[in-house]
Amino acid sequence: MDGIGTEMKELLFQEEVQYFNRKFSEVIEQKLQECHNEVLYSALSYIKDTGGKRLRPIICYLSAEAVGGSREKALSTAMAIELIHNASLVHDDIIDENYIRRKNPSNPAMYGEKTAVIIGDLLLGLSCEMLARCGVPEVVGMVSNAISDTAMGEYLEFKLRNLEEATEQSYMEVAELKTAATFMASTEAGAMLGGGNEVEIENLRNYGRSLGIAYQIQDDILDICGETAKTGKPVGLDIKNGERTLLVIHALNHSERPEKEYIKAVLLRDREPGSFDIDRVRRMLVKSGSIDYALRLSEELVRTAINCIAELDDSEAKQKLQFVADFSVERINDYVSNAV
Repeated sequence: MDGIGTEMKELLFQEEVQYFNRKFSEVIEQKLQECHNEVLYSALSYIKDTGGKRLRPIICYLSAEAVGGSREKALSTAMAIELIHNASLVHDDIIDENYIRRKNPSNPAMYGEKTAVIIGDLLLGLSCEMLARCGVPEVVGMVSNAISDTAMGEYLEFKLRNLEEATEQSYMEVAELKTAATFMASTEAGAMLGGGNEVEIENLRNYGRSLGIAYQIQDDILDICGETAKTGKPVGLDIKNGERTLLVIHALNHSERPEKEYIKAVLLRDREPGSFDIDRVRRMLVKSGSIDYALRLSEELVRTAINCIAELDDSEAKQKLQFVADFSVERINDYVSNAV
């Protein structure tokens, strides 16, 4: 797919999103017909209608194809991982007091925090049902471990907010657990279900790790440089919640003292940060080179991800995996160029 323009790449990616959404909707529709529980019905309707980028399930079944297997073999596991991801988003929105998700009211905004906790748990329960369909105990155990890793990543991220000083290393540990764990589970499970050998499975797992961390960094950049109308998320939510993102950690280490103290004051919520504070912090992140630094690091991780699968036999699935990684950089660069 070298030489293909951005618009064509986006079209090819959207074709995969549409394919997964069709398959996913079939399963959700069946569960909706069987459902007599109002809360579960609301949860299933929400994830069916609000969509998402579907990166994790797509790289799961593409990994199966990339090692010579079929995507159908990995579909139930791909759906399970998407359900796990959606469950984590519900719980994440509760922790972050986030009231917008994918351009719609979040679950806690619609149903209240207590009901949203139950919705997240119900989605996790359904993910277990879908995961069991793969029939491979090793895959069930490995994906289940990713659920624990994601929860631990959420916990450690929350703890970082209370630290006056956070390191890049601590940020990376959180990113690997909170975000990369499900990316790694996606590619490793796909490769296992596709019949890959040990080397192929390990290479695809490493692809998922690098892409997952890159994606978390890009998500942090979008939080300060994105537009709610396009991203479906409030701008500056990480700053408002006092998150120690890579950009913030870098800025605190590369800013003049007055700017450093201002950023700290906003993060520690001496008062409720407003749009003026968010915009001022964004300008400081630009001045300190923190946004450029985060962009460069995410690009390095994407290159690492692509290199991890370089030895796989050439196939359309391999090319699409390369594109998924590459397109994530192109997308984020567009947002940053418009914001700074």
